[in-house]
Amino acid sequence: MAELASIPADRLMPASVDPGPAGYPPVKVRAAAADLLPARSLYHQETQSLVRDFLTYDEIPGVTNCSTANLPAGFRIERHVHPSKYEIFLVGGGKGVFRVWQAGASESDEPREVFELRTGVCCTVGPEEPHEIEAYEDGLVLTYLGVVAPESK
Repeated sequence: MAELASIPADRLMPASVDPGPAGYPPVKVRAAAADLLPARSLYHQETQSLVRDFLTYDEIPGVTNCSTANLPAGFRIERHVHPSKYEIFLVGGGKGVFRVWQAGASESDEPREVFELRTGVCCTVGPEEPHEIEAYEDGLVLTYLGVVAPESK
């Protein structure tokens, strides 16, 4: 069995940056601990530092990010869209609500779908789908992954 490595404040890098099997690009980030990563605000909304990025754009081809967000009680990630990516959200703790509108919906339209968020729930949203997330009284812990949408529709 391989010896376990503790995760330092700097991300562990792969032993080699040579192409992986079959010529695929190497994995640039091998391991990261959320509590050691710098926190940042949301990109599409002025916030306190709620997000920590395990992976950022181009560290793995086709992945825009793998991040965790700790939303305080009552906090809302305002309705927004991503023109060219999918997002996958996995709830790690707390409760909340996930709302999704039809692409092109007006601000006055009702959501197309509303999902209860609780530990273990996974929700996805596609490119151009307006969505928002609201944390309930206990706050909400999310891990989310952004995936680049294909160029052709």
